[in-house]
Amino acid sequence: MDLSLLTNQLTRKLHLFFNIKTDEGPLLIFSGLYFYLLLCAYYIIRPIRNEMLIQNGVDNIQWLLMAAAGAMIIITPVFGWLTSRFKTQHFLTICTLFFAGNLLVFFSFFEQFSELKQSVWVSRSFYVWVNIFNMFIISLFWSYMNDSFSKSQAKRLFSAVAAGGTAGALTGPIITASLVEEIGLSYLLLISAGILSSTIICILKIKNIAKQLNQPSNANLTDQSSAKTTEKHTLDNRLKGGIFDGIKHTWSSPYLRMISCFVIVFAIISTFLSIELARTIEQVFQNSEERTKLFSLADLAANSLTLFLQIFLTSRLINWISYKYTLMILPVFLTMGFILIGFFPSFISLIILSVFTRAGKYAILNPTSEMLFSIVSREEKYRAKNFIDTAIVRSSNVFSSWLITAVKAIGAGSQGVLILGSILGVTWCVISHWLGEKYQNTNNNTTVSNNSK
Repeated sequence: MDLSLLTNQLTRKLHLFFNIKTDEGPLLIFSGLYFYLLLCAYYIIRPIRNEMLIQNGVDNIQWLLMAAAGAMIIITPVFGWLTSRFKTQHFLTICTLFFAGNLLVFFSFFEQFSELKQSVWVSRSFYVWVNIFNMFIISLFWSYMNDSFSKSQAKRLFSAVAAGGTAGALTGPIITASLVEEIGLSYLLLISAGILSSTIICILKIKNIAKQLNQPSNANLTDQSSAKTTEKHTLDNRLKGGIFDGIKHTWSSPYLRMISCFVIVFAIISTFLSIELARTIEQVFQNSEERTKLFSLADLAANSLTLFLQIFLTSRLINWISYKYTLMILPVFLTMGFILIGFFPSFISLIILSVFTRAGKYAILNPTSEMLFSIVSREEKYRAKNFIDTAIVRSSNVFSSWLITAVKAIGAGSQGVLILGSILGVTWCVISHWLGEKYQNTNNNTTVSNNSK
């Protein structure tokens, strides 16, 4: 079948669920496919990562998170060097092949140590690596989307792009749950590496489609707006500035600093929740494959709910209740959840809160929070965003793990952790309100520059 005919047919079907224009179909389809493959590759190995945590002991998580945060800080200037030396599509390709190659290396290690407990450093290294891979590659993806979609397109279509990723996040756990007992952990890494490498095709297609879609001759655009949009979509250019500009941009901008606070608080709260869940599963299940399968099924439940919300709710929320209140949905929900579980703790309620939190994160929070970067400069989209999404988030994970240790050391226990999470949740709600107001009040034809913040 002709590719253009296929994309037109898919566009007509997508129009039933999302506010999409006919000429935007190919861009949306390949962006959704890119995210589908990316999250499919990640969710194949995510349950394995969680199993590595349990094999090393949940109580030792702070040391693993410290290693991940330290690696992020080291990688940040390397990433800055790549973005200033290579064109956008080139450094995306380089990063993708680098991570796929890493999976091949871990495959050889997993094969050499069939019983991973024989080599604690292999399991520890894999846990740290997956945390780096997850934050780094997904941050790059959303930077690329903000670079490829205009602000008006982002508002209408990011939820559809996120739905493509959720479909991949559903496929990955199914692959792992279905095959882990048949082929073992190591060969799942090969499958993930192959899927990850295939995203390079989407990277190249998106660049060409975005450039064609936003040419000045497009009848849907005025000459002035076309020129601005075409400049926005100059994906062939290298980024300006030095290798430490991500840190400089974040520090000098009140807007980016507040985004940093937003992700810091959420990282702390979500780490609280994930550690308590892992600790509970560790106490209930003894077999490695059973735990890996359980993590896969939990991912499947959360991602199924995510896809349902993205198709039937997310794209309509901003029009119904405004951007600001859409951004605040998960902070309010998670705060209320922590308050209830803090006073009435139970295993079932913890699992339910975890599933709904992850669904809300991917269905509602991620599409709306990623839009916060649509009003900043191109350099900030890549460098500042990557620094925030990687080094800052992982450093927050480390802080939260030590905070849990401190709370339990004084005898507060799990209930004290949950009550502290509810207090942080209130803070998160306030930050979300401020960012939502700032985004809505920013002129659609301007970007937030350091001079105007």
